[in-house]
Amino acid sequence: MRQPLPVLALGCILAAGQAMIATEASAQVPQKVEHMASPAPSAFSAPKPIGVEADVYCTGWLADEPEAYPATIVSAELVDSKDSFIEGDVLYLDAGASTGLAAGQEFWIVRPTRTVYRWESVTDRIGQVSETPGRVRVLCVQETSAIAEIVLSCSDTRIGDRVLPFEPIPIPLVRRTPPLSSCDPKTGKITGQIVDVHDAITPLHIDTVVYLDIGEMDGLLPGDFLSIYRYPASATTQVATGELAMPASTTANLESIRTTLGELAILTTRKTTSVAIITSMRDTMYVGDRVELK
Repeated sequence: MRQPLPVLALGCILAAGQAMIATEASAQVPQKVEHMASPAPSAFSAPKPIGVEADVYCTGWLADEPEAYPATIVSAELVDSKDSFIEGDVLYLDAGASTGLAAGQEFWIVRPTRTVYRWESVTDRIGQVSETPGRVRVLCVQETSAIAEIVLSCSDTRIGDRVLPFEPIPIPLVRRTPPLSSCDPKTGKITGQIVDVHDAITPLHIDTVVYLDIGEMDGLLPGDFLSIYRYPASATTQVATGELAMPASTTANLESIRTTLGELAILTTRKTTSVAIITSMRDTMYVGDRVELK
């Protein structure tokens, strides 16, 4: 039976009113998606490589022991027209099959350079910087000589440079953690010093490669991070020279204060030395600044 028109109209009005109330109520309900908490940031970053291939293959090392070189570069194919050589040039070595050289072998090109002493000493020897201008591959050998080609150039190779057997070096993968501040306490771990710098760059800056006087025997490994710090001049030099007259207890307190300058990461290690790259910097740094394992 059909409803009278006024009744039907009243029903429509009531239904519309109920729908509007429901809509307003739902609008007031917090939306879960909008108010979900964001995931907490991780305290550690994802593993990332420290440096590039040039940082491990072209920066040499601080040799802490005498090295035995199996051969020396004594001449080159283009020796009459040039006195330095790059990738693709052919070199002649003074060793061959009689001493174990064979076609296909690869060697570091090594150039021993300056001697490094402990900071503020001229007699306490740490080692000798060995530069690595590049790498060669033996093409063919005779009994007491060999012909080799430069397959990697970091800088020019010269007659008289030596060679050492080559072994690939992986670039360290590391997780970076927040750098320490000057208010953070000492970690109590191994400490050392920056004793020399690759390419004689000074002052130091981010991505500078440096040599340290600590290594494998101290527990260092490639990928380790160390803080770089320095004691304030007023806490050391001025007290030591008498410019500041202070009781011994006060001097001891001052000597516990240090300024954090930045951080570095270990690229390669030897027994008592290591090669590192500066990864962060808060203030100017120099050879002689101290480092501490994080």
